[in-house]
Amino acid sequence: MRPFRLIGTLMERMMRYGDCLWSAVVAATLLAAPLPAAGQQDKGKVSKVFSCEINGRPVYGDTLPKECYGRAWVKRINGVIVYREEAQPTPDESVRRREQARQQEEARKEAVRQKRQDDALLERYPSLEALDQRRDREIAELDKAIGELRVDEERLVTRRKGLDDEIKALGEKPVTDDIQRAMNYADEELAQARAAIERKVNERDNLRQRFDADRRQYLEITSPGYRKD
Repeated sequence: MRPFRLIGTLMERMMRYGDCLWSAVVAATLLAAPLPAAGQQDKGKVSKVFSCEINGRPVYGDTLPKECYGRAWVKRINGVIVYREEAQPTPDESVRRREQARQQEEARKEAVRQKRQDDALLERYPSLEALDQRRDREIAELDKAIGELRVDEERLVTRRKGLDDEIKALGEKPVTDDIQRAMNYADEELAQARAAIERKVNERDNLRQRFDADRRQYLEITSPGYRKD
């Protein structure tokens, strides 16, 4: 019997409060209805705003305000930034930016040069062992050349000593023109031989230094953590 009582109660209340319930339904229907034409036009309107900041205070305008000229400003459409203008640099900032750009360009060129040098080194030496073998071979060739020059130097020193002995044997007699020319020629040859030895020794030292530098660079560019880009 209880369900019948509940149904009866609901029907009684609907009859008593029917007008109120009907008003609520009408209000809800109006709220759910589409916006009028004027509202739809406002909704579709595109909003553009230009703005900048002066001493921490924002300045707005439908067009770019005069106060924003030369400053950093932004353009928004419906609240979304679509363009950003940077402030005009001061003379000091312009100098700093040019210097920064120059340094970046120099760094880029150096990186390109270094990469080209690294690639050439890897192409020249397929392995570290090949580098060491070529170093030892070229240094050995220079050592041989230096040794041959030192033999010539000893020969010239012996010849020069022989001329000195001839002059001592003359005693009080004057040195002949032939002996003097021979001494001058021997001195010239000895000086040339010693200069050639010095050049070869310097060449050998420079060669060793170059191979040492190549070896360090080879170890670096073939290490696991080296960047090859």
